[in-house]
Amino acid sequence: MKRVLIQGAIESEVSYYLEQSCFRDVVAVERNGFLFYEAQTDGLEVIVQLTKMGMVHAAMATMTAIYEFRPDIIVNQGTAGAQVEALSSGDMVIGQRAVNVHSIEMPKRGYGEGIAPVDWRGMATEYLEADKELVRLFAEGIGEHTRTGTVIVGTLGSGDLFSKEKDRIMWLHETFGNVSEDMESFAVYAACRECRIPCVSIRVISNNELLDEDYDKDTAIELQRVIWETLMSAAGSEW
Repeated sequence: MKRVLIQGAIESEVSYYLEQSCFRDVVAVERNGFLFYEAQTDGLEVIVQLTKMGMVHAAMATMTAIYEFRPDIIVNQGTAGAQVEALSSGDMVIGQRAVNVHSIEMPKRGYGEGIAPVDWRGMATEYLEADKELVRLFAEGIGEHTRTGTVIVGTLGSGDLFSKEKDRIMWLHETFGNVSEDMESFAVYAACRECRIPCVSIRVISNNELLDEDYDKDTAIELQRVIWETLMSAAGSEW
């Protein structure tokens, strides 16, 4: 029976899973400060984890999960801000790869020469790949449209920041090629690479600052629904 770890940073990003019948009487267990919920469905063992927000938490949480629960695959998921005008609230991005948008180098400036973030550049920028079969599984399982928007395969950008400056958002996209911004995906990909665990991160757009959209945490519910249905449909198959 395949063991699937599903990660979300905050409660609203895992609430749908915990409402499923298999989790009805499950009590959370704590490991290294992170909460886990474990249950069985037809053909799958599912572990839901609260990672907390941020790159450091995500890396620590993923390593804890790998050594404590030995998952066969990891699905990291949650909300993200869009960094292209083509995406809006409710759209989804399957992360073919992830990049750390805080991996930057600054030109040397002396005292009194000021700060010029637009002159910064990517520093030995590394792109980490998701498992190709998991990308295919979710791209086919979710499809091109959901109840809330469209679904694309693209590059996820991660960093400990909430970008609200439009020029800065455009600079990040032009520099790194990411279509969205979250706080966990790259760290999860890095941990999974080191431990040789297949993984994928999937993000739903909660808002787009370029379009002046307000943050909508409820977009996370539709993402959880389509991930859950895809996993249940794939249970017992070779993937």
